[in-house]
Amino acid sequence: MSEQKEAGGDKPTEAKPKSKNKLIFIGLGVLSLIAGAGVPMFLSGGEVADEAVVEEELEEVKRLENFDLGIFVVNLSETSSFLKTHVIIEYDAALLDKQTMMVEGGEGGGSAHGGGAAGGEAAGGAGVPAHLSKKETILRHTIIRILSSKRVDEMLTQDGKDRLGEELIEGLNEAIALERPAVTQVFFTEFIIQ
Repeated sequence: MSEQKEAGGDKPTEAKPKSKNKLIFIGLGVLSLIAGAGVPMFLSGGEVADEAVVEEELEEVKRLENFDLGIFVVNLSETSSFLKTHVIIEYDAALLDKQTMMVEGGEGGGSAHGGGAAGGEAAGGAGVPAHLSKKETILRHTIIRILSSKRVDEMLTQDGKDRLGEELIEGLNEAIALERPAVTQVFFTEFIIQ
């Protein structure tokens, strides 16, 4: 009997270390899984936070303002027709200020009230940046050049007006001659073709 107890006694003592080893290995496996999954989550959480900060900064930086360029009366490419339109451009003032500071060595950030035939003041009474005031002549020339190149049938449809707006945005951004485009939209508050 003592041999059976010893043999029986050996079995329970052997089972305990095996079960402890199993528990230790399972525990280490679970910890490594948690650590393996946790590290990428932790790192991606940091990247998401960084992206959110960058996006937030971009949103804060964007400051849209308007510049009233006034009324334009131009002959269309057909000699018997003309177009009368009132043009207001929308631009990102923060982007314009930032870029003109780099280009002009820190002078472009201030506002100056423009004058002249185009009105020169942004909507809401705020001043127009000096860089746009300096470029007003070339902006008006660009608008006249683009408008006068059009035919009546091109501008009677909504698609034609949309294409005209896109062409004006591109032309005005080229005229402003900065690295990134500052003009975001062109508004026609009057549009008469005769």
